[in-house]
Order: sequence, then structure tokens, then C-alpha cells
Amino acid sequence: MKLKIIAFSILPFLVTSLTAQEMWSLSKCVDYAVQNNITVQKMALQTEYQKLNLKTSQWSFVPNLSAGLVQNFSFGRATGNDNITTSQSLASTNFTISTSMPLFSGFRIANQIASDKLNLQAAIEDLNKAKEDLTLNVTAFYLNVLYNKELVNITQEQVKLSEEQVKNTQYLVESGRRSESELYEHKAQLANDQQTNVEASNALRLAILDLCQSINYPDIDNFDIAAIDTKTLIEASDLSLLSLQDAYATSLTLRPSIKASERRIESSKKGLRIAQSAYYPQLDLQAGYNTGYFHAFQLNNIAFGQQLKDNSSEAVVLSLSIPIFNRLASVNRVKQAHINILNQELELENVKQVLLKEIQTAYYNALAAREKYIAATKTSEAARISFEFEQAKYNGGKSTPFDLNNAKTRLEKSLSQETQAKFDFIFRTKIFDFYNGKSIVF
Repeated sequence: MKLKIIAFSILPFLVTSLTAQEMWSLSKCVDYAVQNNITVQKMALQTEYQKLNLKTSQWSFVPNLSAGLVQNFSFGRATGNDNITTSQSLASTNFTISTSMPLFSGFRIANQIASDKLNLQAAIEDLNKAKEDLTLNVTAFYLNVLYNKELVNITQEQVKLSEEQVKNTQYLVESGRRSESELYEHKAQLANDQQTNVEASNALRLAILDLCQSINYPDIDNFDIAAIDTKTLIEASDLSLLSLQDAYATSLTLRPSIKASERRIESSKKGLRIAQSAYYPQLDLQAGYNTGYFHAFQLNNIAFGQQLKDNSSEAVVLSLSIPIFNRLASVNRVKQAHINILNQELELENVKQVLLKEIQTAYYNALAAREKYIAATKTSEAARISFEFEQAKYNGGKSTPFDLNNAKTRLEKSLSQETQAKFDFIFRTKIFDFYNGKSIVF
């Protein structure tokens, strides 16, 4: 029994521990962000709104149906069922059922349906654009967390080196082979490295906070992300086989912003047809059924069912409306539709120009990031060799603590710069891959 109590008492802690150990991949972060982002949700609602608009227009071809009931009480002189006006009190009940449907509307309904379909497609592309923007944003924050994690590792290694140097120098001081002032210099360097490590840890926490906020995830303390194989990602990047022209041509066929603008141009052309439909005659079909019941107080009345049968009337009506002059309203609407087409065409051209500039920026940023990474790798390797050489000189008594710590500081700085250049290169190449139709999520 005691074992069961203990097991149940520690179970919440085990669950919490497992939850805390959960590692989030970039794909999971993006999926969570898409599900919880307010902008994406609003775009999704706009898509549903456009779907309802389309359904409404599609049902415009279907006949409508309505029913009505009128109850009337008359006192004094009133007209009876025989159309004779006498002094009597009457109660009458009228029942009507009517329907109507458009037979010809100048192709307005067909063009309205086509326009609403295109508007729905544009709304879907707007939703895709919002998801793409969110993915790029989350990816940037994700890589920033990985970058800060590596900085923490670098500063921790520097702390270990300083601790080892303090330990070795302490031994040399006790044996009389080094002065005590050198020991204090190494302790000062250790304190500086520990402070740098604390700052890196704080920066990592802030980076995690930024990522959690970007995906709207509340449990920041139990959030961590999975490591990635940066070497494979860097080896897979090959900008030499790609060009600006290829990336631009690919993006013109894939980017949601382009597709949305193109659909809106097509929709505006349908809008012109809708405006022009006002120039055509309108033909409608109407049908109705009417009956009623009259009750004269103080008199004998015909039975209810018989009255409904006797008083019934049916009608079928064809209604033709020919436009002649409506104070230039139709003319002005057609002109407005032409202006809307021109405006949408300009909007598409603007989207294309913005896209080209984005691709140009992404391409040259990727090239610069690659060169910077190659240079940073060489610099860090040289700094590592220099530090190892200076450390050997110091251990042989041929160098000073200042020279050793200076070489160590240069190594730490070069490693930090290499890490920054590495993740910047990964992010820049991923952005350029994105414009070439490749998935940015890894």
C-alpha cells in the first residue's frame, strides 16, 4: 500500500519531467504557430467568409419561395366576400404563396459566381501568404535560439579552460615556479569568462522567449528545441547552380502574393461584366397562389374549407424590365469597374517588383553570408592554432599570462563570430531556397 502511495505521489513529478524534456523541432514550432497565430486565424475566417459569398451567388439561380398570412378585423361598414359593402362586422384571413426566379439578368449572376470563385481563391492565397510569412519569422527565431545555445557552449568551454589554467597555475605557484600575481590574473580571466557565460545564458533565455512568443506558446520554462545537423545543411547549400532569373521565374509561379493579385485582376474583369449587365433587359418569372376566408359575425358563413377552395386564385407572371435611363448610374459603375481593373493590374506589378527586390536581397545576402562563413572558419582555425601555440609557450615558461589570455580571448571571439556566420549563412540560404520553391522547414 505504501508503495502505491509513493508511486502516485511521484507520478506528477515524472510527468512534469518528461514534459520538460520534450524537444521541439522547427516543423512542430511552425505547425503550432500556424494553429495559434491570430493573423492566420483571421485570414482563415476571411476564407470562410468568401466561401459563404460564393454559396450565396450560386443559389441566385434557384427560385425563391415565400408565404404570407394577413388577418383583418372590420367593424361598421365593411366589404364582404361578395364585394358588397354593408354595415356588419367581418373577419377575413388571406393566405399567399409566391415564388420568383430570374430568367435573364444580362449574365450578371454567372459573372457574380465567377467573381466570387476568384475572390475565394485570392483569399486562400492570402492565407497561404500569411502562413509563409509566419514560417520565415519562426525560422529566424528558431535559428537564433540555436545560435545562442552554441554561444553558451563556447563560453562554457572558455570557463573550463580558465578553471584548468587557474588550477595549473596554483600548482606552479605552490611549487615556486610562478608568481602569485600570475595566479590572480588567471582568476580575473576566469571571473570574466564566468560573467560572459552568464550573459550568454541570459541571451539564450531571451531568444527562447522570443521564439515562444512568436508561436504563442505559454509554457516558456518547459520549452526547448531540438539540435540540427548544421554541417549537412551547409554542405547541401549550393548557390552556384542557381540564379536570380531562375528564382524569380519560379517565384512568379509559386508565390501566393502573385497568385492572389492575379486572381483579383480576373475578379475585377468579372466585376466589369457585372456592371455592364445593367445595360441588358432583365426577365423574371413569378408565380403566386392566393386564397382567403371571410367570417361575417351574426350571419351564416360558408365552411372554411369550401371558402379556401372558392376564393383561390393563381397567377404566373413574366416581368421584363428594359433599362432606358437611370441617371448615368450604370455608366459610372462601368467606368469604376475599368478603374478597378487598372488598379489591380498596378497592384500586381507592384507585387512583382517587391518580389524581385526580395529575391535580389536574398541572393546577395546568401552570397555574402557564405563568404563571411568561409572567412570566419579560417579565422577561428588560425586563432585556435595561435592559442595552442601560446599555451605551449606559457607552460614552458616562455610567455606571460597577458599573452595567453589575449590569445584565449581572440579564440573565443573568433569562435563566436564563426557561430554567428554559420547560422546566418544557414538562414540566408534557406530564404533563397524558399524563393526557389524549396521547403524552408528542416
